[in-house]
Amino acid sequence: MGLFDNVLGSILGGGANGGKGIDYVAIMQWVQQQGGLQAILDKFRQGQFGDVVGSWLGNGENQPISGDHVQQVLGSDAINQLAEKLGIDPAQASSTIAQFLPTVTDAASPNGEVQQDSNELGDMVGKLFK
Repeated sequence: MGLFDNVLGSILGGGANGGKGIDYVAIMQWVQQQGGLQAILDKFRQGQFGDVVGSWLGNGENQPISGDHVQQVLGSDAINQLAEKLGIDPAQASSTIAQFLPTVTDAASPNGEVQQDSNELGDMVGKLFK
């Protein structure tokens, strides 16, 4: 997975700088445990971040979201599960998801909406390279 790690590592600031790399497979597994990408996006929409999610789905620039917003929308239980899976603290896990979600959502929604089969890890990886 070297190229995948390099691409996402540069997006998320991981790996290549000698620091601990991010386990993207573990993140995607966690996304699946949360009901998939669409379920997470729905939670953000319900949490008053519909415009932000819309920017991720659209063709323009992706609006950022903070780790605090991720914590607020997804809850501490979900973030703690991810933090444990990645071996990092919950604040780092929230920040990682804040950087990860816009990129993955953008890649998974070439036509402005998340495609049904894009919840599969292989599909997500493929879309990131298109």
